[in-house]
Amino acid sequence: MTDLEFRDFVDTYRVKALSMARRMLKNDEDARDAVQESFVRAFRNMHKFRGDASIGTWLYRIVYTTCLNILRSQHRMPLHESLNENESPVWIEPEIFDTIDQATIEDILQEEMSAMPTLYAVVMDLFYVQDCSYEQIVSITGMSLGTVKTRLNRGRLMLRDAIRSRLEPTPSFAQGGNQ
Repeated sequence: MTDLEFRDFVDTYRVKALSMARRMLKNDEDARDAVQESFVRAFRNMHKFRGDASIGTWLYRIVYTTCLNILRSQHRMPLHESLNENESPVWIEPEIFDTIDQATIEDILQEEMSAMPTLYAVVMDLFYVQDCSYEQIVSITGMSLGTVKTRLNRGRLMLRDAIRSRLEPTPSFAQGGNQ
């Protein structure tokens, strides 16, 4: 890969790789360092890329592993939880957003996904921001398909509940009958 081709590769994937690293590390400086380190690793190991997956999936796997290594070194590894692979899918009702503009929706989604625990945020980011398929997420994270689906479902549930609590009107004191 020539320097120019590598620059194009970096330009193509930098923003999405940084988004993923931010979700995992919850720190901009650490995320930038992780992405830089990931691109260096990708450049040094480009000869090992076999083409079994897309080059983007291969890079995201490197970013994911780099972030896990940083979390491990900082003793901040996310806790694992028991998973129920038979959970019913959760969806966010679109009418929640009927009264607000698109920019506000995007801000709320970004804030709530940033506040989400790492285990869920990274899967949500890969699925919704990076537009990865279930199979690509399995390949990137090494999680089972059931775990990916469960974490995505639980992430949606957290996001839905957070959005509802922010957007649905709360009863005022006067409406409570205590006048």
